[in-house]
Amino acid sequence: MVVGDAKHFPYRSSYYITKFFSRCGLPFIHDGSTRAIWTRQRLAELNLGSSQSADLPSEDLCRVVSELFDYDDFERHNEKRQQVGDTHPDYMADFETALAAFNKIVHRQGLIAYLDDSGRCYLRSTGTGISTATFSQLPRPLSQEEIEQRKKLAAFLDGSSEDEFIEKVLVPLFQRLGFRRVSPTGHKDKLLEFGKDLWMKFQLPTSHWIYFCAQVKKDKIDSNNASGEKNVANVLSQARMALEHPIFDPEANSKVLLDHLFLISAGEITKAARSWLVEQLDVGQRRHIIFMDRDELLDQSARILIDLQVEGPFQITDEDVPF
Repeated sequence: MVVGDAKHFPYRSSYYITKFFSRCGLPFIHDGSTRAIWTRQRLAELNLGSSQSADLPSEDLCRVVSELFDYDDFERHNEKRQQVGDTHPDYMADFETALAAFNKIVHRQGLIAYLDDSGRCYLRSTGTGISTATFSQLPRPLSQEEIEQRKKLAAFLDGSSEDEFIEKVLVPLFQRLGFRRVSPTGHKDKLLEFGKDLWMKFQLPTSHWIYFCAQVKKDKIDSNNASGEKNVANVLSQARMALEHPIFDPEANSKVLLDHLFLISAGEITKAARSWLVEQLDVGQRRHIIFMDRDELLDQSARILIDLQVEGPFQITDEDVPF
């Protein structure tokens, strides 16, 4: 199935087998030997790896299954067959039929592959119900294309204003991460922000909603008391204000308190600043804070916003103001 010799799966030559494993974050390079035998050996090696659940295959093998059912691969294969004029059904890829064929095999092992709302494939145990969707995602190394995008984003952050940073990077980033109603406040009514530069909400698998806001700083956050607006004490006061003041959710037609606050900086958040902030917050407030500094932000954005164009004209509106 991986190499595409099975019916209804996209065919992969030596080059594309290597590229496929690279997409899975695996360092395998096909050596020119028989494709099916070589790939079977690599999959057997992966099956010996660790898993986050005894009811599911190894994490590496689960990633392979997820990439195996990338709908774009099926479309590209069929486009190539059409270009050469060979559209015989036996050689065309069919996503639904391929998924059914795969499930017929793994069902014997108590597993089933399924797609979420975004079209990503996961494995679920038919016995316990545990799914690879619940696995913590370990960061993989950036590809060359992602490294180039990271450099572009870094250059943009160096020359952008705080509003541009929010509107052109953070809003699309959180939208693609699955957050709903991602709403920047802008700085026209700065006194009414209550420490919230951005607010959004996220729906849990149980259909309940949790609410987030982001306090965004363009520059480095340090514990230097002489830094004026960049003073970590100012960040602390805004964080407390954000957590204490509710936001209005127009979809629920009610005010709600925040569950978590992202403290995001386009520069560095020093260890001293993090430590000081945590010490000043009580236990109840401390658990609501999530730090995200420049390096983490760039790594996340380079992967998720690989196609983002940040050179275009900037415009921020007052739509969805959260009060």
